[in-house]
Amino acid sequence: MATSTSITGQRDLAKRTGKFAYDARAFVRRTPKTIASMGDCRRLVRASGEIGSSYLRADHAFSKEDFVHRMVDCCKEARQSGHWLSLLNDNLDEKCTKMHGKLVQESSELEKIFGAIVSKVRGKRKAE
Repeated sequence: MATSTSITGQRDLAKRTGKFAYDARAFVRRTPKTIASMGDCRRLVRASGEIGSSYLRADHAFSKEDFVHRMVDCCKEARQSGHWLSLLNDNLDEKCTKMHGKLVQESSELEKIFGAIVSKVRGKRKAE
């Protein structure tokens, strides 16, 4: 299905979601291990990976409705990643604190990007 983003933009966004998942895993490896943080880390790893996975499914959607549904999933997973990151903000060393800040910012940006795509596609669908 042809989407509203360019081919280069699609590749960049796919790379960006992959990098976010990779960076989230690097952060998790540095996070102090407590009973609470281990559960939150598992959820962060899952949510961060699902952003890219949902994006890949959206990129190969068979209909606009399926595309929008997958993009909404991307937005939801980015929001959830931000939530788990907010819970993992204790007892971090200086390097881990910097990683955390970058991940929080990126999860917020990804949520905004996918939300804008959903709004744009839904707007076009209403106009048709």
